[in-house]
Amino acid sequence: MELIDISMDDFVSHIVSGEPVTLGFTMLTDGTPPPVGSRMQFRAYNGAAFVHASMPASGAQMSYSEASNSATLTITEDQLEGWNPRRTLTFTTPANMNPSEVREMLGIVYYQPRYEAGYFSVLVQSDGEQAISSRQVLAAKWQDTVTGGWIYSYDVMVKANNQSFAQWKFSSAGLPVGTKIHTNPWLDVVHDAKEGIVELATPPGDRYLLTPGQEVAISIQLLYPAASGQSPAFESLPNLMAFPR
Repeated sequence: MELIDISMDDFVSHIVSGEPVTLGFTMLTDGTPPPVGSRMQFRAYNGAAFVHASMPASGAQMSYSEASNSATLTITEDQLEGWNPRRTLTFTTPANMNPSEVREMLGIVYYQPRYEAGYFSVLVQSDGEQAISSRQVLAAKWQDTVTGGWIYSYDVMVKANNQSFAQWKFSSAGLPVGTKIHTNPWLDVVHDAKEGIVELATPPGDRYLLTPGQEVAISIQLLYPAASGQSPAFESLPNLMAFPR
């Protein structure tokens, strides 16, 4: 497999300091499966802390090093497909960042089994307040009779804080790898939970306009892998956040 480029969705991502943030990036390759031993490393700097990165549904492991403040995603088994080019990274930043300063908070390093293939910076700038608020309620849970896994149904409420937004999205990162969306939501699916993150976004147009102070409810049902069983941890969506698009 040949790595061509890794690029963040925004050259400088605007964030709220002290809050977790999920950023998207594109990984361009020649499309062939990555060999066993390939690694993607996330190095945190300047007070950032790694939380989650999307990863293949099987044949990969994430390890952590407190000494180097880094996380490493390693391909451990033969893959049938190339990397999903649309990937995500979730991390936290220190509070009270200087809003006039652009900082490198993480570096993404890709390694082929025998050499380093590239280094890519994650740059952020603090914007102050969260533009869209979100909260959630567990609606129900039941066991799937076909797979044996558990289905959890959530109601996610989002609202604009200070201005209206016609285009917006929400995500939850840190789900068990292999989780699936059980029923189709009315928002567009950007990430389907199989790689540990679910992300839903509004379709084109202003049909789902968010206005300040008025909540919009979205129902989502997730089918967790049977091996994960039933867990109190699944009663809330981890790292839930909403953003303008």
